[in-house]
Formats: sequence, C-alpha cells, structure tokens
Amino acid sequence: MSTRELLLLVEDEEHLARGLAFNLEAEGYRVEVTELGEAALARLADPDAEPVDLVLLDVMLPGMSGFDVVSRLRADENHVPVLLLTARDAPGDIVRGLDLGADDYLTKPFSLPVLLARVRTLLRRIPRPEEESEPPGPFVIGSATVHPERFELEREGRVISLTAKEQALLLQLWSRRGTAVSRGEILQEVWDLHPETRTRVVDTFVLRLRKLIEPDPSNPRHLLSVRSFGYKLVAEPDPRA
Repeated sequence: MSTRELLLLVEDEEHLARGLAFNLEAEGYRVEVTELGEAALARLADPDAEPVDLVLLDVMLPGMSGFDVVSRLRADENHVPVLLLTARDAPGDIVRGLDLGADDYLTKPFSLPVLLARVRTLLRRIPRPEEESEPPGPFVIGSATVHPERFELEREGRVISLTAKEQALLLQLWSRRGTAVSRGEILQEVWDLHPETRTRVVDTFVLRLRKLIEPDPSNPRHLLSVRSFGYKLVAEPDPRA
C-alpha cells in the first residue's frame, strides 16, 4: 500500500502514541507525533512545513486541551480534518468537540479497524456504504463550481479543497436544492447523530461553506437559513446580482 498521506497524531500517552503510529505507518500513512496541543498548533501554522492531511487529536492533553486546539484552528481559518480521540464519551463532550469544528470523534478504547475506517473516510479514499455510487459531476452554485470527484470548489479563479464533511453537507443540500432541509436530517445523514442532538455543528459548517460560496457571507444568496428549521440551497444565480 502507498497512500502516503501525512497524519499528525497529538497524543501524550507514549505507549498509545507509539502503537497508533506503528499501525498507521503499516497502512502506508506517514505519521508525525507530538504530545502537546501548543506544539501541534505551531506545526500546523508553519508556512514552510509540509501540509498535514489529517489530525488525530486526543482531548485530554497536558496544558492546552484538544478542545482548545480545535477552537484555535478554526478561529485561524484552518480547516484541516480533525478526528478527536477521547476517553470522555459523555454526549455533552462529543457535541462540544463537533461544535468547535472537529469533523469526527472516537471514544477510547477503540478498535484499530474502526480507527482506520474513520481515517479513510476523512481522507476521502474509501466511501461509506451509502456513498458507494459514483459522485455526481461538477455542479454550479452561483459563481462557484463544485467538483465532487476531486473534493474541490472553484470560484473566481481560486481552487479550494473541501473536507469530507463539507462535501457531504453540500451534496446533501444539492440533492434537495430548493427545498428546506431540517437540522435533524442533516445531523442524521451527514454526522450520523440522533436528529434531536443539541449541537451547533450544522450551523458552524454552513458558515464555513458560506465563506467559500457566497459573494457576501453575511448576506447569503445561496445557502439560506430557514428560521427554526434548517437550511435551503438555492443554486440559481441571484436575480439581485
């Protein structure tokens, strides 16, 4: 196998970090390891360093917690995929991580096959069972063109990579374009969460997508809020334009 994606593992338990790195490298990934959240942020912010494809982030770190790391990353507009590794399986902790911008989570102890499956999903190499069909061809939302086969969005000459969750949300709204989709449906279909889960993760990701698609994210024309319900995608050019 030769995937060669670069993973950053942030884990302070030395034996666990060593075992995870060994198994991930055996799968063909390259792995960098650090035990501190501050060091992870510095690595991810280094403009001269090779970009990281995925962060595996322990929540309970000495000093800066994994929650703090995710919060700082997203505040800095860094949308590298993040998989939280946590021994705290309380629903409130899981929801907090997603609300802060994490893409997925695993509670300890977890099995290696499950971890590898989550990694593959976030790296967009192996689709989930419900995603086994070929992705749709390019589609246009206003002035943006989405290329699902490449996980990219192109707008005004810029090509922007989409994370797995960003694309999954866009595809769900595109498949129902012109129709309001509830937050509960989005949570269930995109994040595999119960539709009544109290979380702002959907709103957080919509805000991220608006920054990529909308000419004026504060006055959206395409990713529209439906008050007290959810969101609606309007793909046609805005008549006000």
